[in-house]
Amino acid sequence: MPIDIIAVMVIVVNVVGFVVGTLGAGLIRYFMNVEVAARIFSTVLTTELLGWTLILLSRLTYKINRVEADLSRSDSKLRWTFAIVGGILALRVGAAMLFSSPLYAGTSVMDYAWEILSSSPAFITYTCITIICVRRLRHQRKIRRKPLTWLGYVLFVGVVSAVGAWCFSIAHERTATIAVDIHNYLRYFIASVLVETTICCIVILVDIVFTIRKTMQLERVRAAQAQYRYATLKQQVNPHFLFNSLNTLDGLVCEQRTEQASDYIHKLAHMYRYMLRCEEDALVPLREEIDFIQEYVALQKVRFADGFEVKYAIADEAMRRMVVPCTVQLLVENALKHNAVSAANPLRITISANEEQLMIENNVLPKYTRPASTGLGQKYIREHYHTLSAQDMVIDSTDEFYRVVIPLL
Repeated sequence: MPIDIIAVMVIVVNVVGFVVGTLGAGLIRYFMNVEVAARIFSTVLTTELLGWTLILLSRLTYKINRVEADLSRSDSKLRWTFAIVGGILALRVGAAMLFSSPLYAGTSVMDYAWEILSSSPAFITYTCITIICVRRLRHQRKIRRKPLTWLGYVLFVGVVSAVGAWCFSIAHERTATIAVDIHNYLRYFIASVLVETTICCIVILVDIVFTIRKTMQLERVRAAQAQYRYATLKQQVNPHFLFNSLNTLDGLVCEQRTEQASDYIHKLAHMYRYMLRCEEDALVPLREEIDFIQEYVALQKVRFADGFEVKYAIADEAMRRMVVPCTVQLLVENALKHNAVSAANPLRITISANEEQLMIENNVLPKYTRPASTGLGQKYIREHYHTLSAQDMVIDSTDEFYRVVIPLL
């Protein structure tokens, strides 16, 4: 949904939740004059009311839009929803009873929790250990069952809280003995469980967000690669290219230029072998791409003779950098496609590169008949580079020259 709709919904839910919670607490106090019970039940009832309202609205939206939704899957999880609601309610009641017990007489659990949070060594230790544990449990391929993962979280929180409470009890009592006051230890243990659970939940959420972002980035790269491969395949294995190549080969055979015909066939085979080999590669060294271009230019020279020339000015350091396969070939073919090629006024293409970028430039020789072009080749090249490196392809066009600059990775 658009961000403005989400923002409005957040505001509405907060306002409605505050109003309903306040009215519900007043209604509960009318029948049960217990402040703790009024807070607990009003909070739970308000949350449930908002949650089930969202579920009903989503189901209504599915029906209005006539979308075939898999509602059976959500229905199968309702029992877990009710179990979680009951568990949270039990925890709230248990916490209220615990904090009102003699164990916390004259003190508050928040005082102990704040003491833990305000201790920089303790907070850093809790956070670092939690990050390591969450990363191990969430990305452990052997643990495929979620109950085992959650059991691992519970055990981890319990052990860390127990050790942390023992350390804080010793520091609080300022004794060098292992034995500590059991009541003081329980206070620190409960506060430590609350702190560690909160930290653990935050770390899990952050890890989920980063995992989703990484997955989305990989999917964008795969989509861009698929689009670029399709554009490359369409650019090369199209009827015009095959017709021109076969027509040129037929001319060599008819003129009995067998050696040139054999060389032409070998270069054409090398071109397709290179494209097949690089089909699964996102990047290739610039040196390999330039070798591929030289074979492509040699094939076109047979067809156009002295109609065009290609000059190279590439630094040795740039040869070790990476480019998207077939990128340079697509840009050279675009120059041949959109410009007139004649021996009287040859098309001059310059391929130059430094350590940071590669530039393909040609003089502009307009054709009498403008060729049809979809622009998909350059579009896919631009999207591919932006996805891989967040760098854009730069195009500079005038009446005299046409220049394309792509980053070297």
